[in-house]
Amino acid sequence: MEDRGKVSAFAVVESLSGWWELAGVDSAVHESSVDLLAQDAIDTSPNMPILALAEKKQAETPAKPIITWPDDIAALREMVLSGAPLPGNAYGPARFASVGPVSCDVMIISDLPDIVPTPETNMSLNADLLHRMLGAVGIDTVDCYCTWLATSIPSTGEVPEKDLPDLAAFMLHQIKLIRPKSLVILGSAACKALLGEELMHARSELRSICHHGLNIPTLATFHPRTLIARPAMKKQAWTDLQMFAQKVPQ
Repeated sequence: MEDRGKVSAFAVVESLSGWWELAGVDSAVHESSVDLLAQDAIDTSPNMPILALAEKKQAETPAKPIITWPDDIAALREMVLSGAPLPGNAYGPARFASVGPVSCDVMIISDLPDIVPTPETNMSLNADLLHRMLGAVGIDTVDCYCTWLATSIPSTGEVPEKDLPDLAAFMLHQIKLIRPKSLVILGSAACKALLGEELMHARSELRSICHHGLNIPTLATFHPRTLIARPAMKKQAWTDLQMFAQKVPQ
């Protein structure tokens, strides 16, 4: 019985000494300590220093591509068509560069590249209606620089709202290069990206886009595809264009 008591006492002492040794306080100085309360304690032994872990994590995280936006429209168009990692250029395999003269009075901005004549019927219908709309107030779309937030078409047919800030920044870069006398923004997505307003509110009067020393009178109105789907709204679009023509003579 006495021997059994000695064994039990020895086991208790060994258990306690093991606890203190594991905790790193069995001596005044110890090379490393252990946090027993940490759920996922990091091994800070010389074989795995914290700095090495940080470098490993950084190496596993892919770096975001950095690309310099070109300072001329010809280079910008070439980069779009070549598939460069520009904002809005990776939604789909087909890419559409802006069209129209670099030197122009009116710059037209859509959310998607669906306002130019193409073999696709809906795009041709949009382009034809836009040409007739602006022609009614003395503006020929052939003389306008036409561009779009997304240079490729998302599978959903809509520009993701989370991408609007990046797309707007890239569009402002184009505006700086073109330096138009006026802007026509088509549709709610482009309106929200560039003016920060809902279309139905922004179209009540002319707005201004101020960027890089420019102060450009801007009209926001309905996209041709909306007017094709809802012909009753053409009257409101005509009112917008008349206001634009009166306040921004061409």
